[in-house]
Amino acid sequence: MEREAREQGLGVALSASVLFIRPGPLAPLETHTEVLRKGGRVGVLEATLLADGQVIAKGTASFVVPRPVEGTPAVAPQPCDPADLPHWELPRRPEHKTLFDALDIRDDGHGTKWARLLRRLVPYASPFANLFAVADNGTPFYLTAHGLAPFHLAFPNIDLAIHVSRAPGGEWIGVTAQSDWRPEGMGLTESALYDEHGLLGRACQTVVLMPRA
Repeated sequence: MEREAREQGLGVALSASVLFIRPGPLAPLETHTEVLRKGGRVGVLEATLLADGQVIAKGTASFVVPRPVEGTPAVAPQPCDPADLPHWELPRRPEHKTLFDALDIRDDGHGTKWARLLRRLVPYASPFANLFAVADNGTPFYLTAHGLAPFHLAFPNIDLAIHVSRAPGGEWIGVTAQSDWRPEGMGLTESALYDEHGLLGRACQTVVLMPRA
């Protein structure tokens, strides 16, 4: 969707939501993208991810063309360089490869994890997709930051929605997560998102709790 929006001149991605319909297989994937709206300043795209004809995920994203507005109160930048922070390691690593193996993750010791991708997701600029790759880890970031490790539970999220106030800048993304779980086997993880220039936006994930096999 980012590449299509760039080609269509739709501006900056400010919100996106992805619904994970079924697990993605280790197999070739196919993507179909459609422009739902191309207005004067606002554009909306939809993407469908398929494997062997089955829908794996569906996503929508909204884009806005920037235009200066005089008198707008501006948030002061809060620059941060996470490169000097200590590396973060999972308390117990899975036996198989996961997205954590594709991330350089740092811990500020105060509840915020910073991460950057070790390799590009796609052969073109995709700052919002990079943001998704880091923000999707909000739940494990929250658990480890609070000394919690319910390894008897699995906690997959069935969706991920992100809203930002501007385009992400730099390769590092910070995540300060908070989870609210319920005994009915469901819950929500909400994360404040940062980049190297300061506060960026928020992410929400609907979480399903189940016994770990």
